Amino acid sequence: ILFNTGNAALSAQAKSALSKFANNVLNQNRDMDVSIYGYTDNQGWRNSTAEQSIQKNLNLSQERAQSVASYLLGCGVSNSQIKSVEGLGQADPIGNNDTAEGRQQTRRVEVYMYASQQMIQQAEAGTLK
Repeated sequence: ILFNTGNAALSAQAKSALSKFANNVLNQNRDMDVSIYGYTDNQGWRNSTAEQSIQKNLNLSQERAQSVASYLLGCGVSNSQIKSVEGLGQADPIGNNDTAEGRQQTRRVEVYMYASQQMIQQAEAGTLK
């Protein structure tokens, strides 16, 4: 899920993708857990020091992750499926922060889906359906 500069609002495209993900994947697999991680590019904030910009980017990344989590909950995803919602700021860019295109790729939220503890126990016991 990608975001505009300095913004945590979900685009129509992001909402569409999240609705499909919620309805076709998470709501059909209630025993799957998710972790949600938000990121920003490394651009500074106007009238802010480097340290202030880093903190503002960290806060913005948390807001982005929370926007995704809130939208998924609004689509009927169980609160118990969302195990973590975390902003990681400008850490771990996936694009080149020296280009507009690279910065756009880096302004994102990633959702990781994994087996719940119940699924792991069922797999170990040989009772996983």
